[in-house]
Amino acid sequence: MASPYQTPPRPPVERPDSPILVEEPVYVRDSRAGDIDLREIIDLAIRGKWIVLGTLVALLIPTTLFTMWQPNVYTATATILVEDNNDAQAVLPGTSSSNPLIEAEPNLQNEILVLEEDIGLAEIAAREVMQYERDPETQRPLTILRNAAQSGPVTLRSVGMLLQGRYIRSQTAGQDTDAIRVTATSTNPGEAALLANVYAEAFVNVAQASSRGGVSAVREFLEEQVADKDERLRSADAAVESYMNRTGAIALQEETTDLVTNLGALDGQIDAVDVEIETKQAEIAAIREQITEAESRQRDRVVTTSPDQLAAARTELAQVEAQIAQFELRNPDFEGPLPEDIAILQRRRQQLNNQIREAGRAAVDSDAIRPAEIAAEQLEALRAQLQAAEIRLQSLRAQRRSLAQNINQREGELAAVPGQSITLAQLQRERTAAEQTYASLEAKLQEARVAEQSELGYARIIRPAFVPPEPAGPNRPRNIILAIFLGLTFGIVFAVARVRLDHRLFRPDDIQNLGYALVGTIPDTDALIKKDFGGKDFITVDGKEVDAHLITLLNPMATASETYRALRTSVQFSRPDAMIESILVTSPNPGEGKSVTASNLAVVIAQSGRRVLLVDADLRRPTVHRKFGLSREPGLVQRLFDDRPITLADFEQPADDLYVLPAGSLAPNPSELLGSKRMRDLMDEFKQLFDVVIFDAPPVLAATDAVLLSTQMDATMVVVRSGRTRDYELESAKEALNNVGAKVIGTVLNGFHISKAYGYRYKYAYRYGRDYAYGYGQKKS
Repeated sequence: MASPYQTPPRPPVERPDSPILVEEPVYVRDSRAGDIDLREIIDLAIRGKWIVLGTLVALLIPTTLFTMWQPNVYTATATILVEDNNDAQAVLPGTSSSNPLIEAEPNLQNEILVLEEDIGLAEIAAREVMQYERDPETQRPLTILRNAAQSGPVTLRSVGMLLQGRYIRSQTAGQDTDAIRVTATSTNPGEAALLANVYAEAFVNVAQASSRGGVSAVREFLEEQVADKDERLRSADAAVESYMNRTGAIALQEETTDLVTNLGALDGQIDAVDVEIETKQAEIAAIREQITEAESRQRDRVVTTSPDQLAAARTELAQVEAQIAQFELRNPDFEGPLPEDIAILQRRRQQLNNQIREAGRAAVDSDAIRPAEIAAEQLEALRAQLQAAEIRLQSLRAQRRSLAQNINQREGELAAVPGQSITLAQLQRERTAAEQTYASLEAKLQEARVAEQSELGYARIIRPAFVPPEPAGPNRPRNIILAIFLGLTFGIVFAVARVRLDHRLFRPDDIQNLGYALVGTIPDTDALIKKDFGGKDFITVDGKEVDAHLITLLNPMATASETYRALRTSVQFSRPDAMIESILVTSPNPGEGKSVTASNLAVVIAQSGRRVLLVDADLRRPTVHRKFGLSREPGLVQRLFDDRPITLADFEQPADDLYVLPAGSLAPNPSELLGSKRMRDLMDEFKQLFDVVIFDAPPVLAATDAVLLSTQMDATMVVVRSGRTRDYELESAKEALNNVGAKVIGTVLNGFHISKAYGYRYKYAYRYGRDYAYGYGQKKS
């Protein structure tokens, strides 16, 4: 039968009588198959581009909307310098204000604890804040008062809790500095500056009041004593003047005057000693109270180091404060002594505050010296101070006894004075004693006032807060960039995970990484068919409808045709030890391109000058006859039931040296026919007439026909489709063929598209990324 596709005459091709000895290639699994490099990540990410895009959109849109919806937040910071926290200097003879509990270097963490936990400090600041309705800078309403009103009545406690819980944050200004930054946050820039300054000033005032506490107590004591002695002096003057007016006495004798003066001086000295004794007794009582408190604090330090107990203490403190607040709300104008239950609650609140504060100090001091060691040193210092004070008290009492003896002796001398002079002498003695005592106490009072005014506290503001010109947040560009970064990162992770879990084969490397030989890679021809044939499935040639996928027949100069020629070369030299005369082409599943591959391979082998027979052995779903525009019958089935010798005239010839045997009519038992003795005899007849016989067999996993035929073939190829065939399907097909001893020469990757290998584009672009083969389709120079 004449061929409708005539090719120019070719010189005869010498057919080798003996095999060419070529070293058989060895396929080794890539040792880096388990690794993922940058190229593969790019490849997997672009293959999963919709996952990446979806994840990016899922994160970017809500993040952008939330960021844009958030109001601007402003922060203002006031800086406080914390210096040594020592008590005031002693202003009375023999007294000392040194306290070993606070004599050490300032502990900034303790001060920060006070700033963040002391509700009394917060209420002091809240009292100042509540004097404003709008911030002085922008005249905008204060948000803290509006937020406090939303949760109930606006009280010092509610505003103070908001200050500490939401608006104010404190931290150290640096590792090697003794400064604290008080930062206020608000949606109103003026309010942020106001709150930071008010809170910092409240802390400084509390610190100053704490530092002046000891000196103020001394001043108040001296004021009481001065007032008492002044009243005593006035009474003594009045008594002397009244007596002299009443009796007409003028003055005492010189000797008596000296005696009265001495007695008055002694009385003044003993009064001063009495005052000092009272002061020393008060000091001893205070030291004993400090010792008791320190011992309790040492016990609490051990107890409150437990996080659970500390949390329980804070919970109880909140409940106690809530009960006290309810009493204050119900009795806003209450005066007089507190009810017993409220007084107990107040004492319990003080105990809980001390316990929580000591727990914070213990946590802060744990990095430097163990809390137990610090407490022991403090107690030892307090006991030494108590011992010194008691010794001083004993000395004062001895001094008073000595003064009293002198006074008794001089009083004996005074008794010898005449009666009228004795009375006047006693009155003047009392006046002289009162004058000396008053003058001494008045001098000490002035010293105490000077000491109190000179005590400026251990904290001062070195930089007030200013109205911030720009918002501190939200950082919208950063949030959006972060959302994009996270979206891309998670998207790539999801895409890589999905692709890594995807068992489909996409690239030639995927097959080689499984350890299988790759004999050919056929590119996807849909784009070429669309370009050359308008996307038609069949092309009319000389009155026959030919499948557009027969590229080697319709467009021999295309790149796809060149890949089939490369497949022909791989097949020819796949078994150097044997002449390949029969080839079985199969696939794991239907629809993977085995028939197209077999047909194009038959065409390129025929174009090399060898006589080729293409047999459609897929008796269940035959397609070869449609690809060449031929009739299905007569075919292989008819030939199996016909014992006549075969000739070339019994076959269709669509091209030079290419002959086709369709499947024929439907057969009820394809496997029995293909495995019969008649089929083996027919194979021998085919080999006598043709150089190469190619069988298009059914899929391996769909039927056993391919496995039966493979035992009679010189070579078997398994065709897989890129993006469709899974690795375990290929493995199952290879295992089925190997179990019967089939001579599997390798795998053909069909339908490969360069877009499936972005990270490896440079590797495949030249062979599979062009429309025409080398030397064709180029412009002439």
